[in-house]
Amino acid sequence: MAWQWVFARPFHITVSASARDSLFLTAWLIYLIDRLADSLSLQADSPKSLRQQFCSRHTRLWMGLIPVLATLDAIIVLSRLDRDLLLSGACLGGAAFVYLTLNYAFSQLWETIPLKEITVGFLFAAGTLLVLAPKFSLAISITGRSTVTFAALLFATLCSLNCISIAVWESDLDRSQGKHSVATRWPGEGFSARIVCIVLAAASLVLSIADHRLFALAVCLSVSAMLLAILHSVSIQRDERVALADLVLLTPVVLFFAELIL
Repeated sequence: MAWQWVFARPFHITVSASARDSLFLTAWLIYLIDRLADSLSLQADSPKSLRQQFCSRHTRLWMGLIPVLATLDAIIVLSRLDRDLLLSGACLGGAAFVYLTLNYAFSQLWETIPLKEITVGFLFAAGTLLVLAPKFSLAISITGRSTVTFAALLFATLCSLNCISIAVWESDLDRSQGKHSVATRWPGEGFSARIVCIVLAAASLVLSIADHRLFALAVCLSVSAMLLAILHSVSIQRDERVALADLVLLTPVVLFFAELIL
């Protein structure tokens, strides 16, 4: 929701409360399903991260929350969203379902085609910007659309780098659990991920030069990318590093509250 706001902000695009609510509920629904499937797929004696331990201890809570969120989400989606958004959302939801099915039923696929982290990153970015896409075409010139498209690709890359970084830090754990990722396929990818983060930070600043309206968005992208690069260098525990990797994506939240205060 925070990234949706920072993309809409420069063009004064208003996102309805129902669209924001459906994004929030859908994101959490997919996350809970993914976490539940992950915890159920593990052997009892498998080593686990703190996140996996928490999910394993609260399986019943997860199983209770999922139908509640699914019901609330369905009510909002079916009663308040327009037909075009409903159709595009259904297509994206179908893509997410295909990903979850492949990830847990055919996980060996990622050893042959190591695109799991990139898939997750682009799905997340697409879900965030789904409601804005038709509004951009109305509010922005053709030249401006190419700049926004570039910004969207940078955002999707940032989301993918977040997933790749976590895969790098959890590569030993993934191997012990028999899982596949870009880091188990190509060990030692930490340095490459850090370099790409730095390149992304620089490219984001170029974005602000291309269109001054996107300055705040460019800063959020650049700062998040640099913080993610720094996380590759600091010496902290694996689970703390993974948690911080998600927190560095909250730069738009800082901007939001800064605007409220200032």
